[in-house]
Amino acid sequence: MYNDPYSDPKAWESYFKNIVWLHYKPANCCDLPDEHGGDFGLECYTLSGHVFQCYLPEQSSDIDKLYKAQQKKIYTDIKKFSQDNIKELEELFGTLKISRWILATPYNKSAKLSQYCTKKSLKVRELGISYVADDFQIVVQTDRNYIEEAFFLRKNNYQLSFNINDATAENAANFISENTSFLDKLNLKLPKINDDVSRQGLYREFLIQKYLDYQNLLDALKRDWVDIYEIIYNCVQHRERNLVGLFLLTSSDAKPSDIMKDEIALLKKCIEEEVSTLKQADLDKITWGVISDWLIRCPLDF
Repeated sequence: MYNDPYSDPKAWESYFKNIVWLHYKPANCCDLPDEHGGDFGLECYTLSGHVFQCYLPEQSSDIDKLYKAQQKKIYTDIKKFSQDNIKELEELFGTLKISRWILATPYNKSAKLSQYCTKKSLKVRELGISYVADDFQIVVQTDRNYIEEAFFLRKNNYQLSFNINDATAENAANFISENTSFLDKLNLKLPKINDDVSRQGLYREFLIQKYLDYQNLLDALKRDWVDIYEIIYNCVQHRERNLVGLFLLTSSDAKPSDIMKDEIALLKKCIEEEVSTLKQADLDKITWGVISDWLIRCPLDF
């Protein structure tokens, strides 16, 4: 079972440490376990003079609360770095000069936090601490600052997580009323599924909800994980081309639904192999979304 980095602070710490190890390489990274005498207020550091403190906020939707929580975290841990643990850190770093103190957090939404970081950085420089570099700077970073490393880990090791609301019946109804011509091909196929007009309406609403969920998921992937988006997109395109070819070559007595089921099963297998860290619920959104998309767009007689 793959861990979701956003599930708890330890999962986030493990995830970001893996990012650091991939980016700086293991020979240049030093872990600071906390089981024996504490970690001196740091998770890890690099031999290039960068130290990291991980922080997973309880919430991110209220930006003012997020800013205050992150500001408090910086205040507390910079105090450990520049006052409380000076002796321990002098022994730890030796002649190494620390130029960057990095708050590793999933969210960076406030320019005011950057202002606060600069203010605190200048104060730390003035203290004349032996291990603090002249250009010392406090920085807020997320995993998006390490695109290649985050992509590798999200694709292979850590569960992808999306904060997306499911489409509602109202969303589907609005989409149907605003896109009547776009749904012409789907409307021609629905009587072959069930000749009851009321049932056709339920099927239409269900398929449109799945279509909207799929589009929202693709938008999130394209925005946050474009490399993974391209992998999934290519899987879908390959199976769609194959579906069209099968309809052209298969005998007329073959059931279209069986052909689609086979292609969807192959699509699901392809995505699972290429991006094994997708949640099952998100994989279901993709497969149902593709079914809906094919029924909406495909001119072939299903």
